[in-house]
Amino acid sequence: MRPVGMTLAAVLLVALAAQAQPPAVAPPGPAVPGAPPAAPPADPKLEGHLTGWEQKMSGVVNFHTKFELTRTEAIFKKDLKYDGSVLCMKPNLARLRIVNTTDKNDYEAYICNGKAIYQYEGSKKTITEFKLNAAQPAAGSDNLMLDFLSGMKAADAKRRFQISLFKEDPNYVYLDIKPILPKDQQEFQQVRFALYGPGVKSPAIPYLPAQMWLLKPNGDTELWKFGDQRIDLPGVTPQVFQFEEIKGWQLRQPQPPVGPGPAVPPGLGAPPTLPGGTGLPAGPGAVKR
Repeated sequence: MRPVGMTLAAVLLVALAAQAQPPAVAPPGPAVPGAPPAAPPADPKLEGHLTGWEQKMSGVVNFHTKFELTRTEAIFKKDLKYDGSVLCMKPNLARLRIVNTTDKNDYEAYICNGKAIYQYEGSKKTITEFKLNAAQPAAGSDNLMLDFLSGMKAADAKRRFQISLFKEDPNYVYLDIKPILPKDQQEFQQVRFALYGPGVKSPAIPYLPAQMWLLKPNGDTELWKFGDQRIDLPGVTPQVFQFEEIKGWQLRQPQPPVGPGPAVPPGLGAPPTLPGGTGLPAGPGAVKR
């Protein structure tokens, strides 16, 4: 079974990216030896879409979607197919479940109740608890999912990720997201979102994700197709996101790392070692079902 810690964060990253308003453009100053290159000027089209998303989602309390997931191994070209769903609620509550379409015992689930993240692994019958620091929830996790669900700020996202507008058409807006920091580059090389455009017709909802394509450092890819999206479902309360014990399953804590280096929770983004690939599959209608 393969980890989904990063991909859960990637699904939720759209909302965070939309809240990250482009900074004001300052006049260039003197070059500083060894300093990173200055950020490019803000793209007015991207800014318009981010503003549209923010206006659409600012009053949303919860969000639910079903999805189809295809994971493709780079070396053997093997596809594994999954079904699942994700439910999120402000400010930092989430549930995600992924089930192999051919093996119902091969499934993964995550629950974040704002105080801890619980990782359920069906094949191992284990539940791993990752506690969040109440005073500094994102401190020391060194994991994208933990950082995001712990309350990553929009300004931090702009420093950690390069967000650009890849293209747009009458139905979709495509956002391209690349990591800047080495710890995030260990988890993914590129994420490309297709959001429903501002003029899309019902039942699609403007600026909600239609599809996500993700490239990992080892060249493996994931293709997520979203459907049956709903916002502000009635009856969704914090109680929905509380820990659920399963009889006969082992509850455990993550083991500390051996030797120097940042702590990366097992099963939530351990650095791959194989060379990566590049590029998004081209062609019109890429997000159509």
